Amino acid sequence: MAHDLPGSPSSKASAALAQSQISAILAIAADAIIALDDSLRITLFNDGASAIFGYTPSEIIGQPLDLLIPERMRIAHKGHVADFAGSPVAARKMGERREIFARRKDGSEFPAEASIAKHKIDGSMAYMVVLRDVTDRKAAEGALALANSELEARVADRTRALEAEIRRREEAHAALIQAQRMEAFGQLTGGIAHDFNNLLTIITGNLELLGNATGPHGTTEQSAFIKRAADAADMGAALTKRLLTFARRRRLTPQVLDVNEMILNLTALLQRALGEPIALTTVLAGNLWRTQTDASELENAILNLAINARDAMPGGGNLVIESRNVTGEEAGLPSSGAFVLISVTDTGHGMPPEVIERAFEPFFTTKEPGRGTGLGLSTVYGFAEQSGGHAGIESAPGRGTTINLYLPRATEDPTATVGAAEQVPMSENAEAVLVVEDNPEVRELTLQRVEGLGYVAIEAENGVAAIRMLESGADVQIVLSDVVMAGGVSGYDVARWVSENTPHIKVLLTTGYAAEETQSGAAEIPILRKPYKRADLAIALRDALQS
Repeated sequence: MAHDLPGSPSSKASAALAQSQISAILAIAADAIIALDDSLRITLFNDGASAIFGYTPSEIIGQPLDLLIPERMRIAHKGHVADFAGSPVAARKMGERREIFARRKDGSEFPAEASIAKHKIDGSMAYMVVLRDVTDRKAAEGALALANSELEARVADRTRALEAEIRRREEAHAALIQAQRMEAFGQLTGGIAHDFNNLLTIITGNLELLGNATGPHGTTEQSAFIKRAADAADMGAALTKRLLTFARRRRLTPQVLDVNEMILNLTALLQRALGEPIALTTVLAGNLWRTQTDASELENAILNLAINARDAMPGGGNLVIESRNVTGEEAGLPSSGAFVLISVTDTGHGMPPEVIERAFEPFFTTKEPGRGTGLGLSTVYGFAEQSGGHAGIESAPGRGTTINLYLPRATEDPTATVGAAEQVPMSENAEAVLVVEDNPEVRELTLQRVEGLGYVAIEAENGVAAIRMLESGADVQIVLSDVVMAGGVSGYDVARWVSENTPHIKVLLTTGYAAEETQSGAAEIPILRKPYKRADLAIALRDALQS
């Protein structure tokens, strides 16, 4: 076989052809093709490189490669090239190296991928680099990642919504089952109570006849037996009465009520029933709607809830009775409409879910034998349902319990049934009242009365403390102060300080001595004479605020 000799015409033609092909490849390649000498100076720069970097070959050939590398990466890049030069690897392809960044003529940076090869020419190392601008691909990948993230977020949102809907349906189904269960209990206990009442009627009637027949000729022992049996019958009658309340078959006598007034009237009784270790607090809403229900049953319900709370706090604690206006939608009730909410919250041991589920059932109790009948909460539940309202429980072990009693808002004209008590003006904007009184009992009573009228009550034990609070910037709209107080600062002194330093705050004084009203400046300050009624206090506060 014949071979072309070097320098022959055919070998020169082959070399020329190869050179032409290489030039064509360099010209049409979209990637940057860059040749470097052993000093990393640029010896070749194709049209693709010019398009990517913005340099013309005449501008860049002979320049160091550093011009094409961001300044922050130049030192590290020299280290990579030195490692590559000393390695036995002849070439590294795109994708084998981590992502790099290159620098254009205008100073902007862009992400790139590069392949590099090395070879020796006349004993010197030379390098060939093929670099590709991957800005568009990175942008597409970022857009795809963002789209995937948004899709995942939408899927997560939809999943959460689906889970919430499943929970809502499960809760609604559980509520329906519980309502049906309580309805079945009601029908059963109602029937038992009615039959039991018939039996009690026979028993009590015959006991009366027996007592009449025995008359004065009966022995003391016989009379004691009859009385013991009669007392037991009375206890049975009281039991059936509570059962009928739960079963919603007891006749109620509804009337339009001021719940705040009722709670305040019960406060003293509740405090005695609760005892010293338990602190009773009332949080009563201003402009509370009236409700139409049986007054005695509502009192019994509040008393029952307070007693249950006391039993849940054997070591003492806090009991809060709250009133406010709510709608069925706000409270998550099965029926819409407007309700007066009475909440009784304790800081006791709380209830686990399995106890909450059965708490309204008649005869269910967690108390020790002999300490409870299991009819307290069931009676409250029956009363609320028969009144057209609802009852609910919020509790958790170790976190106390709240019993919510929802009674429907009255639709009748309150003045037609309640009379003068309805004329008491309540706070319209929950103004803050600073109560200044040095007698602790009077101060506590006044605070309860003020809160009962819908105001926010703040207390000061004397005039000095009141002025100190006002100096500190306490947010107060009106000062309600006694005139004669210990500490050397009277109610008039407080009024003068307010007039000189915070004239936007109103002042109302109270006194039990008519002579004090003759003091200088007394005519300019409204004075409420002791003893005063709740309505008198309400009117005096309103008039003072509007003066």
